[in-house]
Amino acid sequence: MMYIYDPDKIDELLEKIKDDDSVTLTGRQLRELAETIRKKGKGRKPIALDDDLFDRVVRRWQSGEITARAAMQELDLKPNTFYRRVKERYDDMDELRKELKKAAKAEKEELKELRKQVKTEAREVKEAVKDKTEETISAHRMEKEIRREKIAAEIDHRKEVNELRKEVEAEAESIKAGN
Repeated sequence: MMYIYDPDKIDELLEKIKDDDSVTLTGRQLRELAETIRKKGKGRKPIALDDDLFDRVVRRWQSGEITARAAMQELDLKPNTFYRRVKERYDDMDELRKELKKAAKAEKEELKELRKQVKTEAREVKEAVKDKTEETISAHRMEKEIRREKIAAEIDHRKEVNELRKEVEAEAESIKAGN
């Protein structure tokens, strides 16, 4: 584990040590202690790794193609470093996976809601079409009834005209016969 020390806190710590009567340090010893603490705070430089190579080797190891020991040898890492790097790298990916799953779930819910809306709108359209169809059918029936009435009126008119013609012809014959 690497600790990074704040210089102000180091000075505070040294002042506390200096003020403590049970600890007797000279100025030189305090300076050396402070320098040691500052050096330790920087820690060791991390081992440089090629990310692509690391990902390829870890994928092969996770798929069972190679053993962990072979992966460590290929990457030239000791076990603790190898497992720490895997954990560091893939814990972040696990968080990313969780976020992606959460986003996918939210999108799925949104799609579900959209489907409901589409179904509702489709039902409304069907009802509107049905209503329009019924209105159209009703209008056609009315037109048909009006045509029937017109035809019936035309037939009645023709009958009346024929009866009048017969009456006129009968009267005309009686006038001819009476002459």
